[in-house]
Amino acid sequence: MKALYSIFFALLLICLSNKFSISSEISQNDNWQPKEGGELIGKRAPSFEGLKWLNTDPLQIEDLRGKVVLIRFWLVGCPFCVNSAPSLVDFYDKYQDNDFVIIGIHHPKSEAAKDPGLVLRKAKVFGFEFPIAQDNDWEVINAYWLGDEKRSYTSSSFLIDKKGVIRFVHDGGEYYLSEENKDPNLAYLTIDKKIRELIAE
Repeated sequence: MKALYSIFFALLLICLSNKFSISSEISQNDNWQPKEGGELIGKRAPSFEGLKWLNTDPLQIEDLRGKVVLIRFWLVGCPFCVNSAPSLVDFYDKYQDNDFVIIGIHHPKSEAAKDPGLVLRKAKVFGFEFPIAQDNDWEVINAYWLGDEKRSYTSSSFLIDKKGVIRFVHDGGEYYLSEENKDPNLAYLTIDKKIRELIAE
């Protein structure tokens, strides 16, 4: 009987060991993939039409050739934007000296949220030191993301390469650097990896 128990526990340990090694391998090699917007990857990034720039001279996507650009559509009062803000600050701090630019495009969903002072105060709370623009009429978010599509989220992100081509889409919601001392989520890790790859190209 003891022999049977020994064999059972040995097999159990082998199964558990294989399970953990497989899940570890998946977490190291797997990349986060969007559920929506994959068809946009490989397309040229649209121009910035109708934006009101709040903390910088007007920028245009065509003027940013030679730089990797991360665009985040965000809005005041969005919990996903609150949770993703530390990731944006982290990306900016790590890569701003490596031909990398972040642009935060605020797309207000109410008249009150069109107040540029409110947007700038919230950006300061988030620690955003990168360019912030207001997309009051949703011209840019429609050109990049919504158009005629019904999307699950508006708070999407785009990584654009040095030639002005969309190379990665985060289809909304959040990506976080850490949460209650947990590891960064897969979306954050994938974006971080993709930024490094595009900078190196």
